[in-house]
Order: sequence, then structure tokens, then C-alpha cells
Amino acid sequence: MSNIGKDIYTIISELSQDTDIINLAKVAPDFSYSEELNKLAAKYMKEKSTEYSHPDGLMELREAIVETISKKHGVNFSALNEVTVTAGATQAMYTVISSFVDEGDEVVLFEPAFNSYVPAIQSNGGRPVFVQLKQPDYRIDWEAVQKLINTRTKLIIINTPHNPTGITFNQEDIAQLKKITNGTKINVIGDEVFESMVFDGKKHYSVLSNEQLVERSIVISSLGITFNVPGWKIGYCVAPEKLMSQIRKNQLFQINSVNTPLQYAMADYLKNGVDFSSINKKFEEKRDFVIDLLKDSKFEIIPTQGGFYQLIDYSKISEEKDTEFARRVMDEFGVALFPLSVFYHDSIDDKILGFSFARDEKVLKEAVKRLKKI
Repeated sequence: MSNIGKDIYTIISELSQDTDIINLAKVAPDFSYSEELNKLAAKYMKEKSTEYSHPDGLMELREAIVETISKKHGVNFSALNEVTVTAGATQAMYTVISSFVDEGDEVVLFEPAFNSYVPAIQSNGGRPVFVQLKQPDYRIDWEAVQKLINTRTKLIIINTPHNPTGITFNQEDIAQLKKITNGTKINVIGDEVFESMVFDGKKHYSVLSNEQLVERSIVISSLGITFNVPGWKIGYCVAPEKLMSQIRKNQLFQINSVNTPLQYAMADYLKNGVDFSSINKKFEEKRDFVIDLLKDSKFEIIPTQGGFYQLIDYSKISEEKDTEFARRVMDEFGVALFPLSVFYHDSIDDKILGFSFARDEKVLKEAVKRLKKI
């Protein structure tokens, strides 16, 4: 872990702090969250702040999560034994990886990859095995994956909708994943934090959509991201009891208990009924808005199918490295974007930058106005 420094979002945040730089690499959306959720949080802050919740999570919240999953995917989990509430999705990922990875084990993951995976693997003695998503549409080369599978392969990490490219899984991906893992002892981690943000009428194909994969999969999601309260740090993971029992052993000592009053608030909010389609619509409208703003710029827009990040190709503008170009755009034009190369272990530079479109429209308009001067 001594070789691991700050992540790109922290670096950009520090560079743009107390300046007039527009930070489009900001992780948290600008949208306001539900007033109902706000009132529930205030209510339980008064009533439940002195309590610890169960290490596995508040039962009322686990039950609400189970009901939500059943409606979405038609899969029934046990709230008692197969759902664990976590302090966000990043903590869930670390706890899951540390529950199954030992010295010398290999974990297959796809690049560009979210920045929390590799540190979690390496800090537990494992070895990350990288598969590069194929350009131009960032699809998985399943033949390449098959060649990397061996007796040391312990986990495959799937991220859909993918952060930061915005691609989504399809039925063929599910079929190939099932085929590769069939007859093995490999488990699958499904990072599905952006599951409620899938655009253009596409369907979210979860690893929970296949009965055989369900038996070997741990799915991680985030209520904080879904309902635009990431600062609450409430996530969860679901898995069959044989896998969850192992995860809970680590959960107990790594985190012990998640914020009690906010769990109560989230449980009530879910039980009162949530229109997930409205969440999806809000983010899709933001994506369309920023694409329309950029359409006559010199950047090439790379299609985003889900999540809240947009990639843009600047190869027709400059031959600079993406890290250098991103820094120049920040310094000279006052807009902070993230370079995609930082999400590859060998810093592959395809002249692509990314940004969050989950910002206020006035902010996006001003940012694009500046970008068009390049």
C-alpha cells in the first residue's frame, strides 16, 4: 500500500479548491435530494442517535432492500442471512475482497477500472489480473478473459454500468460470464452502484439476472449514490448465505456498525415506495443536456449508456498526454476534467478525458463555454 497515493478526484479537488476553476471531476451530484428523506433523517437523528445498529445492518433496512431487489430482479434473498448494510460501496468492496482473497490469489478486473479495486486486492496479498476493455465501445473480450483463468483465480470483478466509461452489460456478457465460471470455484463481485442510471431504454443486466450466477455472486450497490446522499455512506451487499457468512466475519471487525438514524430513514424511504424511473430520467436528461452543449465543439463525444460520467476524445485537438492536457485545460481554461489513463495500471493514453454531468445546468453551460475556446 506504500506505493498508492491519492486518487485522481482528491487531487483535482485540492488543485481547484479556492479558485474559479469549475470542477467537473466532482464525485457528488449537484441535485438536491428528496425532502421526504431529509425529514426522515431529521426525525431519526432525534430519536435514534444514541443507538448502535446491528453489525449486519438494521433489520428494517435489510428487509426493504430485499423487497426492492425482488421487484427489480425477481430474486429473493433472506434479510436475516443474505444482506449486509455497509458504510458505502467502497467499504463493501474492500470487505468482500478481504473475505475471499489470500496471498497469491488472482482477481480478474477490467480496465479502465475504478480506483478502489487494486488497493483492496493488493493489501490482502492478491494479484490483480487486468483485461483491457476493447475500443471503440469498451466491450469485454471474453476470449481474453478465458485465457487468464487458472487455479489461482479467486474472483472476477464486474462493474455495470461501468465507472468511468458508462458502458452497460448485455445478455451476451451475462452468458459469457456464466460460461467462464461454470464448473469453477470462482466467485463474482458485481459492482452495480449505478444500477438506477441506465439510458436510452436499455435494461440493467445484473449478475442477479442469471440463476447460476446468483449462486456464486456478491452484488454491491449504494443507496447513497442512488438517492443522491453519498455523504450518508450507506451501501449494501447481497449474496447467498454461504458467501455472506464469510463476509460478515470481516464486516464485524472492519466497520462494526453503520450510521443508525440514517439507516432508519433509508428504510422508511424505501418502504414508502420509490420511483426509480424518475432517478434514471433525471440523469439521462443531464447527459442529453451536456451532449447537446458539446455537439459543435472540437471534442468527440464517446457514448455513455449509464452512470453520470461522460468521456470525450481530444485527439483532434492535441497530441499531449492526457494528464498534461487535462492540467493545461485546468490552468488555462479553468475547467477540471479527469484523464482516463489514471484508471489503467500501465497508464494507457488514448487521448480521452472524462467529467461528471451531474452538475447544475448553469455550471455545465459555463464549463462548456470555456471548453469551446480550446
